[in-house]
Amino acid sequence: MKINNRKLTIISSLVLVGVLTFSSFALFGIGSKDHLLDQAVRREGKGESGISFIDPGLTALAGELSGTAESQAVAKAAFAQVNDQRKAAGLTPLSWSNGLEQASDVRAVEAAQVWSHSRPDGTDYWTVNSSIVYGENLAKGFSSAEEAVNAWMNSVSHRDNILYPDYRTAAIAIHIDNGNWYWANEFGY
Repeated sequence: MKINNRKLTIISSLVLVGVLTFSSFALFGIGSKDHLLDQAVRREGKGESGISFIDPGLTALAGELSGTAESQAVAKAAFAQVNDQRKAAGLTPLSWSNGLEQASDVRAVEAAQVWSHSRPDGTDYWTVNSSIVYGENLAKGFSSAEEAVNAWMNSVSHRDNILYPDYRTAAIAIHIDNGNWYWANEFGY
């Protein structure tokens, strides 16, 4: 049986995802419904050019693995709730960004691999697309928009990202891996 380079890359990626996911379960005790990772912010240097890299292979993999009709509807509902929080605080609602949706999708898949604001290759989260990604909230284990947004709002650092007045765009994506929900909320200007 002949395996071409693309198939070998996909198979290797899936094996790596499995190993890293298993390691993540062992290290972080994934399974309870209250896992948040502190938000990450890259507010300085907005508008500067920098590293911008979305691995086409990972983007394709993310598209295949993370988007179900249910999870996409829940992500949109969470986005509406984030905007409700901003409106209640007297802030301008965020606009949905297709570019940030793609970055969120990649980051949700990566969060299932390595539970960190660093990417699996060790680079910072914002390098998924440095021209538009300036803040990030991650969560795992929540299966409803209300649970995830309430958890973010009850965490000072996550709340700060949601209520940062200069953000104008955002998107949320959910990746489901072995029944566990991994959330990525990316923010931009």
